[in-house]
Amino acid sequence: MADREPSAAPLVVTRDDTFAESARRWCAAAGHEPETVTDLDRVRRSWRSAPAVLVDERDVDSLLAVGLPRRDEVLVVAADPRLAWREALDLGARDVLAGTEDAAIVGALVRALDGSGEACAITVVGAVGGVGASTLAAATAGLAATRDLAPVLIDGDPMGGGLDLVTGAEHATGSRWDDLDGAIGHVGAAELVSSLPVHRGLALVSFARSGRPVVGATPVIAAAMRGFDLVVADVPRHLDGLGRELVSRSVLTVVVVPRRLRGVVAARALVERLGDWSGALAIVTRAAPGAMASAAVGRELGLPVLADLGSSRRLPVDLEHGLGPLRARTVVGAARRILDTVGLR
Repeated sequence: MADREPSAAPLVVTRDDTFAESARRWCAAAGHEPETVTDLDRVRRSWRSAPAVLVDERDVDSLLAVGLPRRDEVLVVAADPRLAWREALDLGARDVLAGTEDAAIVGALVRALDGSGEACAITVVGAVGGVGASTLAAATAGLAATRDLAPVLIDGDPMGGGLDLVTGAEHATGSRWDDLDGAIGHVGAAELVSSLPVHRGLALVSFARSGRPVVGATPVIAAAMRGFDLVVADVPRHLDGLGRELVSRSVLTVVVVPRRLRGVVAARALVERLGDWSGALAIVTRAAPGAMASAAVGRELGLPVLADLGSSRRLPVDLEHGLGPLRARTVVGAARRILDTVGLR
């Protein structure tokens, strides 16, 4: 996975000490320390390279006078935004906000500083327990790391024992759900990225061993969507609030279905529930004794079959010894098909 360079400091343009202190506080809440300047030559040098520019309305006229080039992510803070819009638009400002709108200013900075796009998100759900959904999710995220992407694997099952055990990352240091839960407002993507455990190029948002459910996951998930190229989530089939949010953000939800009657019946009920939250749905089948054909499972469920998971004698041993799932060809083949399906080749 390519290392992500830390972004440059946001630029604050003001000659007022009180505004400068407020701007420092807003930027700190967005996870960054600003560069505050008053000299126009210094402004010109940093104007293009800064990821975002925060401008005191009293300095807009002086900036217009020096003919700075248009750029994205300029935010003007004014006493009365209604009176500052015309000059702010001439400067190319994306927004004009009142200095009292702390939450809105921090939110605008977070969006600007964390990048313009959102990750591709994929959710994996098992139609029944023990079918290998967690292993497939871990393999999909791990394979993405070998494709020079920045993936994060999100654990959606508080009772699953922790996805760090599946990837062999139980000893990696960093924040788990127990540390992140309860975050309110905005969570900076750079702050989240730097706080998570990383193992073999794969970042994880994993549950610890407490089994405590998540109460406030939305800011963390939103930051993960901004901070990574790919979000892969392992979600239990009962679809609690955390699971529904992860599914609703996904471009593809993959249901792992054992090729036997009970699995197909369970998958049919699950697919019906997922239809209320998910966009595209597909299935990966799992071999079973006396199994139906994969194509028959797809016809019964009315969904495309991406791959079939065969048995692997080495996979249980690898997982038990903390080696992860990427040495099992059948799992890697299914993971490759999932990434190819969403265009991450």
